[in-house]
Formats: sequence, structure tokens, C-alpha cells
Amino acid sequence: MTLTYLQDIYQLKKKVKILEEEFVIQDDPVPSVKDQSTVTSNDIEPIHKILKSQVLSLYSQGLTLDQIARQSSLTKEQTISVIEQQRLRGE
Repeated sequence: MTLTYLQDIYQLKKKVKILEEEFVIQDDPVPSVKDQSTVTSNDIEPIHKILKSQVLSLYSQGLTLDQIARQSSLTKEQTISVIEQQRLRGE
């Protein structure tokens, strides 16, 4: 039981760290609720590995987040998320 408890705590801490870092990397102020389009859980699709590779390749070439988002057909937030996920993995 103790091992399971420690594993749960580790996973929770890991998730909190990811969330904290996502909030820190945002350069733009958070848009108001009126500015955000309504998104349902059905509208959110996972990002394919090929798109992630493209985003990381463009990022390593020095393109801006807006340019990467435009070329990969992702939102700026999705682009940031892909880059941050890669950073958290330490790659």
C-alpha cells in the first residue's frame, strides 16, 4: 500500500509541475472568456506524432511560435504545448 501511495504522489507532483510550467511559458496575457471560442471535449484531438516532429524541427530552426503554428496548422497554444512537453522530457 505504501508503494502505491508513493507512486500516486509522484504522479500528482509530476502533473502539477507540468501545469506550473505551462503557465510560466505563456508570453501573451490570458485572453478573457469572451475572446475564447467555446470548445467542447469532442473538439479536442490529440496531436499526431508527425505534427509534433514538424513543430520541434521548425522550433529548432529558430522560427517564431506564430510561424510554426501557421505552418503546422496548429494553434499557438498547441505549439507551445508540444515544445514544453519535449522540454519536460529533457530532449
